[in-house]
Amino acid sequence: MGHPRGAWWGVNRPPTLRLVSVDRAGEPDDVALVRALVAREDWAATAIWHRYAPMVYGVLDRALGSAGESEDLTQEVFWRIFAAIRNLREPSALRSFIYSATVRMLRWHLRSKKLRRIFLLSNSGEMPDRPVPAADSEGRELLGRFYRLLDTLSANDRTSFVLRHVEGLGLREIAEATGASLATVKRRVRRASDRITVLAKADPELVHYVVRRGDSDDR
Repeated sequence: MGHPRGAWWGVNRPPTLRLVSVDRAGEPDDVALVRALVAREDWAATAIWHRYAPMVYGVLDRALGSAGESEDLTQEVFWRIFAAIRNLREPSALRSFIYSATVRMLRWHLRSKKLRRIFLLSNSGEMPDRPVPAADSEGRELLGRFYRLLDTLSANDRTSFVLRHVEGLGLREIAEATGASLATVKRRVRRASDRITVLAKADPELVHYVVRRGDSDDR
């Protein structure tokens, strides 16, 4: 448990996620890590996991509001990254490669989740399982209502909305991460923001937490 071992190269699935703080001083850079990973040196998989798992998990958790789903998907992201590492032409772009893989996984998961709801294969109204102190039951309920608003968005719109308003990415950064044009990203963010704003207005408590931000710029 805690980090990938030699099983990354075999048929076993990645271990249970455990995020740890690690002192990066003296560690190899991304170029060295990618080269070692391509050479199938197991220590490289472990080092990449510790360096980037917190980022991947954070993006997924903030987008989904579900610790269990985010943990499973984080492991799946790294499983796919390690399998496709030879496709990375610029080893120095490892972080962007991992971030883009995370975004693709998020969109795939959101689409699959919506299909399961349509065919009644899973519940749709469950409270997100994000850990919240027992004393903050009102905050947990409010958070649950916000994620139910996000559930009304398409996979592409929700991904763009979260990357913009939760992750704080610029529109050009979102375009690069999602593989969409800048104009498409602007439309998605604006459409998602409009819908969330309208839906939030029907909830007197939630509307105060949904702040509309301008998205006409191309930053």
